[in-house]
Amino acid sequence: MSIVITCKETVSFILLAFLLQQTYCFIRKVPLRAFINTSEVDNTTAAIIQEMLRLAEFWFNMEEKNAVDVALGVRYLPSMHSTTLLWHLADFVCDELKIGFIIMLAGSSPASFGLYSSLAKRVKVPLIDWESSDLSSDSTSLFTASVRPPADELLMDYIKIKQWHQIIYLHDGANAERSLTAIYKCLEKTNPVYSLQIDSYRIPEDEEYFREFLNNFHMQNFNFTDSRSLNVVVDISNSYRIRAFLQSLKESILVKKQYNYVFANFELDENDLDAFHYTLINITAFLMCDRYSQRLNKERKMFVHHYGNRSIIDDVPIPMTALFAHDALLVASNAIDIVLRKYGRDLLANAFSQNQLYSAGQPGIQYKRDLQHAAQHLVPSELGDKIIEAIREVKLDESDGTLTGRIQFTKSLSRTNFSAKVVEINPSGRSLYSVRNMYDWRQGVGFIMNTGSKPNLLRKEAATRLHYRPSRLHIVTVLVKPFVMLKRPARGEPPPVGNDRFEGYCIDLIKLLAMNISGFDSYEIFIAEGNKYGQRQDDGSWDGMIGYLLNETADIAVAPLTINQARERVVDFSKPFMTTGISIMIKKPEKQEFNVFSFMQPLSINIWFLILCSYAGLDI
Repeated sequence: MSIVITCKETVSFILLAFLLQQTYCFIRKVPLRAFINTSEVDNTTAAIIQEMLRLAEFWFNMEEKNAVDVALGVRYLPSMHSTTLLWHLADFVCDELKIGFIIMLAGSSPASFGLYSSLAKRVKVPLIDWESSDLSSDSTSLFTASVRPPADELLMDYIKIKQWHQIIYLHDGANAERSLTAIYKCLEKTNPVYSLQIDSYRIPEDEEYFREFLNNFHMQNFNFTDSRSLNVVVDISNSYRIRAFLQSLKESILVKKQYNYVFANFELDENDLDAFHYTLINITAFLMCDRYSQRLNKERKMFVHHYGNRSIIDDVPIPMTALFAHDALLVASNAIDIVLRKYGRDLLANAFSQNQLYSAGQPGIQYKRDLQHAAQHLVPSELGDKIIEAIREVKLDESDGTLTGRIQFTKSLSRTNFSAKVVEINPSGRSLYSVRNMYDWRQGVGFIMNTGSKPNLLRKEAATRLHYRPSRLHIVTVLVKPFVMLKRPARGEPPPVGNDRFEGYCIDLIKLLAMNISGFDSYEIFIAEGNKYGQRQDDGSWDGMIGYLLNETADIAVAPLTINQARERVVDFSKPFMTTGISIMIKKPEKQEFNVFSFMQPLSINIWFLILCSYAGLDI
C-alpha cells in the first residue's frame, strides 16, 4: 500500500510548515541586552564581566528543561566624561531599545543608577542590576532588581556581636551616603536603643598615597590614655583599589596595641587574606562564594572547549562584580522561563514576528521622538509587568548554576534570604601565625554558628594560586620600529604565526633571555590593546602594557618603555637595556698667535681690495 501526495498537497504542506516556522522559531531565542560602561570599570574587568555573562548564557541554554533559550547582546558603553555621562548613556540605551529587547542588565554606579531605573520604569523593560544595591521598600524603581545584596544588615549584626559603640568609617565617596543612611536605618529598625558613634574619613583618590594616609591616620587616632581598640570599617567600591589598600595596610606603621579592620563589601576572597598569616591587625572580610570552586572551573572549561577561545580568567582573579553579572543573567533567563510556563508560548507570539520584537505595531520600543516617528507616542513593553512578577517568584541556588548562593527577591526587588561567610584573621598570642575564625550568617536570621578556628597558615593550594605563574610566560609589547615589528613573509611562503610574527631589537633581546634564563624557554608574545604603553585612568587602574602587568594578564613587558615616577610606583623595572639621547660635539679651537691684521680674516683679500678701490673711486 502506498501513499500518493499530489503536487497541490505538497505545496500546501510546505507553505503550512513555513508559516509555522515563522510563527514559532522566535521562541527559542529571546533577546536580552547587557550594558558595560568602560567609564566605570577598567578594560580587564569589562572583559571578565562579558566572559562571565557568556558563561551564564551558555549554561542556561544547555539545560534542556528550559522552555526557551536566550540571546544576549553585550554593548560596551564608550568612555565618557562625567558631565556628559547621563546624556550619552540615555542616547545609547534608547538606540538599543529601538532594536528591541525585553530585559536590560547593567552594573550601575551611583551616578547612572537613577537613569537606568528611570528608563526601565518608563518603558517597562525590567532592569537587573549586578552592581548597585540601592533599593528599599519605598523605592520608586518598580522595574529594577538588584542581584548584589546590601551588606548593611550583616555589618550591623557583626558590630552588635562585637559590642562596638564607636567606629571609624573609611570610604572613597562612591557609596558613602547610601551606606551610612542604610546603617542607621538598619540600627533603628533592629535595635533602636543601641548607641553607635561613627566618624567618617575619605581615603585619597590615588593608591600611591594609601600608605601615607594610613600612617597619618594611625598617628592621629593614637592616645596614650585610651587603651581601647581602633575599630575601622572600610568601604571601597573598586576591587583593584581594595587590594591596593590591603597591601598598604600591611606595610603601614602601627602605634596602637589592637586594630580591627572590617571590609564591608564582598570583594575580597580568602586568598587575599593569606598574605596576613603574620599580622598584628584583626582583619575581617565578608565572603559570598568560592571563586576557585570546582564547579566554576568545570563550567568554564566546557565553555572554552565549546567556543575554542582562550579564557582571560586563567590569568587574573575574578572580581565579585563579574560573579554578580553571571547570576544576573541567570535571574533574567529563569524569569522568562517562568513567564512562558505560566502564560504559554502564545504570549511571545503576539510580541514577536520573524525574530523581531514589536510594540504597538512598530519594531522595538520607540522611546524618544525622531524623524521617522515624529507623531508617535511612547508605548511601553507589553511583557514588562509579567516579567517583573516572575522575577519576584525566582528562587535559585547553587544547583541551578548560581555562583553567589541562594537568590530570592523581596517585593521591592532587593535580594533576600542570602547567606554569607565571615572570616576573621586575628593575631595569636602563642604563635607567630595568626588565627583564622569563620562564621556563617544568613539574612533575616543572623549568625548561625562558628564553623571553625584554625591557624592561618599559608596553605599549599592557596600559595599556588597566590603566586600562580603559568607554564607559558605571557610577554606584552608594542609595535615600534625598530624595536618590535611585524615580519613580512617571503614571496610564496605562508605568513608566520605565533612568536615568529615579530622581529626587531626587543625580539632579539627576548630570544637572548630565553637562551640564558631557566624557565624562559616557553613564552607567548602579544601586542597591547591599542598599542598603548600605559597611562593611569581616573578610577586608579592602568591601561596599556602597565595595565596588563597589574592585572597579571602579562608576566613581563619588553618594549622601549620610558621609566617615569608614576610607573615606578606600580611596577618594577629592570636596568635600562638601551639609553638614547643627543650628543653635541664641539671642536676646541686651536690657539693662534696675535696678529695686528687678524681683523681682516673674516673677509678675503679680494673683498678688501674691492673695498679700497671703491673708497678711492668715491674720493676722486
